Amino acid sequence: MSEEAQQPEATAIHPLGDSHEGKLLEDIRGLDMGARNRGVVRLHLSRLEPDNRREDDLLSAETSFDELTRTRSAWLYRLRNTDLMVIFESSETAAIEKSVVKLLKLWGNDELMKRFKSDPRKNRLSSWFDMNTDYDKLLAFAERQAAARGTKKKKTLQELITEKETMRQKSERGHPLIPSELARVETALAQVDLSSHTRRQPVCAFVDGETPETVFTEVFVSIGDLRKTLMPNTDMTANPWLFQRLTQTLDKRVLAQMSRRDDRSLLQEGFSINLNVATIMSEDFLAFDSDLSPSNYEAVLELRIEDIFSDPSSFAFARDFLNERGYHICIDGLTLDTFPYADPIRMGVTYGKLSWSTEIAGMVGTKRGEELKAMIMMRKRGRTILARCDSEAAIRAGRQLGITLFQGRYVDSLIRERY
Repeated sequence: MSEEAQQPEATAIHPLGDSHEGKLLEDIRGLDMGARNRGVVRLHLSRLEPDNRREDDLLSAETSFDELTRTRSAWLYRLRNTDLMVIFESSETAAIEKSVVKLLKLWGNDELMKRFKSDPRKNRLSSWFDMNTDYDKLLAFAERQAAARGTKKKKTLQELITEKETMRQKSERGHPLIPSELARVETALAQVDLSSHTRRQPVCAFVDGETPETVFTEVFVSIGDLRKTLMPNTDMTANPWLFQRLTQTLDKRVLAQMSRRDDRSLLQEGFSINLNVATIMSEDFLAFDSDLSPSNYEAVLELRIEDIFSDPSSFAFARDFLNERGYHICIDGLTLDTFPYADPIRMGVTYGKLSWSTEIAGMVGTKRGEELKAMIMMRKRGRTILARCDSEAAIRAGRQLGITLFQGRYVDSLIRERY
């Protein structure tokens, strides 16, 4: 473990690395003595030549373990430097070795591999460990990785300005939600009238001409307005884990509100709601589902990418159930960093929602922009939604990149002009 247990490499490029390294530490700590009959393999993808570390290559490495992760015989973690770590049941050692051999052949032309055999355990691409004998070393490694998360180089002027603005916004939002306050917020949520905090925002298609046509309407609760009502001096979103627990409580209220059918028009034009994967597996959702006929209209369930990747097996089960029932799934919260890792076709869902940023406008006409456009077109027209479009520039740039579905305040203004 000496070489692998060194400080994390300086280059941090995998967008899911921070959250996965935190999960790696959490899972290793959770293994008691009786549950350590597992093996571990680390794939040093960061050692490969740059041409062999393109997004498609990294995805090939990740998906090679899909069958085992789906059955929870293995758990995959993405490190910030693009390395992968896989914890697996000892009974699946042969299957893991077989997957590694396939990857060795994939990168057989890399200088790293030309000098070494393709034996799964005798190469510089993979390092193997036994959880029984190497547990302390693995734990120490995971602790160092987690401790180094978020470390930065010397800040630029722009980073300092952004940091100052972020601190100002945090000050305005109040102090972070703490565990002792969570129960009080959940109790308040059970009593507050959500109708006054519920918002609707259409997702529209721009296919021919400039006239947007509504595909479905997202129904969501304004967290900002809810905070002002319940806890004006508390930032409910500051702690992601407590906020996720809070949204699960909120999910139940939203499902109950939708079931009352206060707005019948939603069932004619289609709707989307944001839910947690855990909510879909609950009795509350089954009750909601039994009262609907999703195949008769566009019924979309939006799942956050962090929620999906935190438990891929549960997501796969929920996805298959929802597809069978006639729902569409949208991967929500995508950025330019995470977009390449969330292909709707590969993941078996209908939509991927990319958040607008001015960086996207700057990509139009560049090599990077053409690569993004090719990716969007490969995923088929109408699968990518560009969200948070607050200006005409966002629509224009999105269309130049092959996007036809849009959402945001500028789209809202165009809809209002028609009525």
